[in-house]
Amino acid sequence: MGLADAQLAAPGLAAIAKGSLERPRKPLAGSAAISQQAPSRAGSHPVLTIFSLLLTSECGPVQGASRECRCLPGYEWNRNVCGQYAACGALLLSPCSCLRWTAESPGYCQPLLPSTAGTASPTSAPQLIPAGDNLTISFSLGAGATEVTWYLLSPDGSSARELHNGTQTMLVTNGSVAVLRVSSISADWAGEYICQYVCENSQLQLRQQVSILLGPEDIVQTLAQVSMNCSSSGGINLRCCIRNRGKAYRVSWIPGSRAPADLVGDTDPLCHSLPLETCPAQDTPYQCVFESEGLGAAQAVVTVSVIQAGDPFCPSNDSQGMWAATKAGQVAEILCPDNRAGTVQRSCSAGGVWGEVISKCTHRELLAGLYSAQLVLAGLGNPRSELARLTEWLRVETQPGRGSVSSTWDLLALVTTVDTISRIAGNAGLHLSSSTMAVSTRDTALAGSQTPWDTFLAVISQMLDFDPQALWAKAQADLPSMASTFLQSIENITRRPIPADGNFSFTLPNVELQGSVFDPDSLTDYSKTFHVQPLLQTHISQDVLEQLVQLGANVTVISMALKTLGGLLPANYDPGLGSSSYVLGSLLLSSSIMSSNGSVSQAEIAITFGHRNATEDEAVAASGEERPQCVFWDHGLFQGEGGWSSQGCQTSGTGTTTKCTCQHLTSFSILVSIHSITDSFWLDFLSQFGVCASILALILCLGIYYLVWRSVVRNKISYFRYMTLVNIVLSLLMANAWFLGSSWMTPSHENKLCVAATFFMHFFYLATFFWMLVQALMLFHHLVFVFHQLAKASVTPLVVTIGYLCPLIIAAAAVAVYYPKQGYIQTMVCWLNGHNGAIYTFSVPVLVIVLLNVLILFVVVMKLMRPSVSEGPKGEDRKILLSILKAVLILTPIFGLTWGLGIITMTSKSSEVFHYMFTVLNAFQGVFILVFSCLMDKKVRDALLERIQKELTSGATTTQQPHKVQQVQGKAVVQAE
Repeated sequence: MGLADAQLAAPGLAAIAKGSLERPRKPLAGSAAISQQAPSRAGSHPVLTIFSLLLTSECGPVQGASRECRCLPGYEWNRNVCGQYAACGALLLSPCSCLRWTAESPGYCQPLLPSTAGTASPTSAPQLIPAGDNLTISFSLGAGATEVTWYLLSPDGSSARELHNGTQTMLVTNGSVAVLRVSSISADWAGEYICQYVCENSQLQLRQQVSILLGPEDIVQTLAQVSMNCSSSGGINLRCCIRNRGKAYRVSWIPGSRAPADLVGDTDPLCHSLPLETCPAQDTPYQCVFESEGLGAAQAVVTVSVIQAGDPFCPSNDSQGMWAATKAGQVAEILCPDNRAGTVQRSCSAGGVWGEVISKCTHRELLAGLYSAQLVLAGLGNPRSELARLTEWLRVETQPGRGSVSSTWDLLALVTTVDTISRIAGNAGLHLSSSTMAVSTRDTALAGSQTPWDTFLAVISQMLDFDPQALWAKAQADLPSMASTFLQSIENITRRPIPADGNFSFTLPNVELQGSVFDPDSLTDYSKTFHVQPLLQTHISQDVLEQLVQLGANVTVISMALKTLGGLLPANYDPGLGSSSYVLGSLLLSSSIMSSNGSVSQAEIAITFGHRNATEDEAVAASGEERPQCVFWDHGLFQGEGGWSSQGCQTSGTGTTTKCTCQHLTSFSILVSIHSITDSFWLDFLSQFGVCASILALILCLGIYYLVWRSVVRNKISYFRYMTLVNIVLSLLMANAWFLGSSWMTPSHENKLCVAATFFMHFFYLATFFWMLVQALMLFHHLVFVFHQLAKASVTPLVVTIGYLCPLIIAAAAVAVYYPKQGYIQTMVCWLNGHNGAIYTFSVPVLVIVLLNVLILFVVVMKLMRPSVSEGPKGEDRKILLSILKAVLILTPIFGLTWGLGIITMTSKSSEVFHYMFTVLNAFQGVFILVFSCLMDKKVRDALLERIQKELTSGATTTQQPHKVQQVQGKAVVQAE
């Protein structure tokens, strides 16, 4: 059969044999045999006889300008040809066997050479690996193997991912042997492993099928324990779910079901329920067992806690979820809504009282993205293509109005994903690309073609737009190192070299990046001014860069301004900064230098920071912008939480700018001290000593009032006077006790004891002022409304309400409003936050009460100076009223002046004199009350002396009486004798 006949007989087929009628050709092995015979008598040309012909490829119809041609079994395209044309589909399914040809005449396939076929060790039979074990695959490739690449084909054959060295994988090629090791293997690593390589210009593959046995991680959405109320008529359903691996399961309950049930379907996960209609006799664990042919078994335990009659329990409740009756001492769990993963927990106390609802729900889309990034970091997937996909996915998920990020757990998932992406880039040595970097706005930056790193910076900017209180502050409470980790991820990305020349920049609402690439022939000073407010400039001298250029051919310098991230970092300060309180006084600048030999960590850099103004940060304005300090963020401080440190930095400059000169590279900013005091030791000593003295004085004062109460309380006016004084002393005593205890507490919103101390100090200090108001109102009433006498039974509940209920409402409202926003307490002390509205819930009521007392005193003094005959009180009552007036005159200036100074020192710029005055007056308030309101009160002093003399006289009489009796008896005895 001739070549033409073969093509006519099999349209679309190309034969490998292309015989020439002019001269003989060497036969191609395995394809065709051609023999040459002597010239025929009829002519001078030799005659060729084709005695065998094998077809090697099959081509489809022409579609447009190309057609698909596929090699038949045993053949493949030549390696050079394979690299010139596009593949029909994934080349992973077989060697280079199908190409999309654009030429008129396709080439021909060549036979696979048996000598190049490698062998697998162990054999190519499927391996069955327990979950959590390590996997090792070794292939012998043969001599001359190059371009070794590993892939993992999914069990259903729908996708294939390239393998690379990662946190779980290690790829080694040693001579003609290729080895793959995977540690802690899980179901995600099941499938067919393909080792693809080139040998003798042929692309070859070796394969190994691997299956992973079922393990605990396959059990999902299964609650560990449930409660069952035996007094209720209804039963419960136990539910157990397993990850769908595309195979059928047989599921059984022990105890429970009599025979296993078949479980199969398209949903993920696959779930099975066991109805319990009768109550077990006692707490019983139910074991749910899933079995699948070839995959082994996995089980989970669901414990049923029985609620018998008389047992304490929390009744069913629908607060933030449907909570079934739960046995006392247990933690109830419910699954998150359909689009969220995790559980919502609520504890039931030993007394049968529901606790706080704690949600641990994360959007499933965010979890899926995080897990995908973690697999790439582990070694599954091509880093470059996967990073492009992940960063674009992140950009979409973090867009405003997207709705995916609505809880702290969502934000934690995003920050972890960003950190994972930065680690992938670092491990793979991927570079930033400046091809699309230009000064841009949000719209232009997010439009058009972008590199993954442009998209990455857009993600950072969008994440910094999230609510700092509702999301960032709450998430950091759960994970204190979160903001530091986020900053570290950004720094790691910017430390990747940029293969470009000249200057580049990139601008987004919350991020501005500028940089330059220097070579030995283009060295100048590195100076950048950012388009931000307040001012931010950075400078590195040419001399410094010349020293770095000697280490490598090129040097890349990158500076990035982060406009809001600094405020999200925790208020952690290195001990070298002293004991002062600080606020962030500028923007945050991250700098990095890269040479051909890697990142540079030591270099002198000068940064000029403009100070924030009142419109940008009220807290900084309140601090008076006093004592700026150049600092950098040290990720190693405070056990990984990070903190501000001033090591290696010098501060200079005055006015509205501060210049920092630092000898290393990291993220820089300036701190502004709040009411920083030079000699804090003496202030602490005076405060602690004074409070202790006041507590002792107040206890002594209460003891004196107890001893003289019956002597000094002789009518209603005196009763109301001493009742208010006793409550003032009691309130101040409790406030000082909490104040002394709070000095040993760690100031944090997560420290419940610190929050409680702040609440009780707020309440009792306010109660002190409200009882002062009650005392002034009593004085005002008795002098102005002389003929309207007050009844003790009706007035006592009223004054107690004013004295305790009003401050309690104010203190509780402050907690309810500011604690959820993480703005209730200060960062350095357990007291109301001085940089937002929390402090005003104390200062405003105090100011109002002091002003009212001053007004009442003015009216009372005028009344006492000109009393009418008909309105004048009795002589005894007048003396008591004058005593009340004296007490109010003394207490009002002491308390008013003290807390007036306190508010000044906490909310504005003040000198050290004010701090010392406030400390002394505040600490010794109890001593002042003992002296002026107790010991200097003539009635109290006379009653106390009378009580002491009476006790002494009574003691002396008791001692002398037995002696007299003895004498009498002695005389009687003598007389009798």
